Amino acid sequence: MDEIAAARTEAIFREVNEAIAKTAERFEADEADFVCECADPDCAHRVTASLEAYEEVRSDGTHFLLIPGHEEPTVERVVGRAPGYWIVEKFSEALAKNVRRLNPRRATG
Repeated sequence: MDEIAAARTEAIFREVNEAIAKTAERFEADEADFVCECADPDCAHRVTASLEAYEEVRSDGTHFLLIPGHEEPTVERVVGRAPGYWIVEKFSEALAKNVRRLNPRRATG
C-alpha cells in the first residue's frame, strides 16, 4: 500500500464528510450518512453516525471513521467501535504527520 496515496484518498473522504456534517447541522439533524474514510479510492460504503460522534472523530487529526473491516492494520489501529462503524488512528509517525497536514481542520485544531 502506498501510504501517501492512501492518506490523500482518506483526506478526500474526510473533506466530503466535512461538507456532509455542515449540511446536516444546517438542517438540524442529529445524525448523517458519512462516507467510509478508508484508503480504498473505490469504496462507496456509507457510515451512519451521530454528529456528536463525528465531532469526536474529528477532534483528532489522526482519527478516521470506517466501516468495520476496512482498516489497514499495518498503519492504523482501531481505537473505537460503535454499531456500524469503527474509529481508527494512524500510528505510523510519518503517516500521522501527513494526515494531520491534510486535515481540513488543522487551522482550528
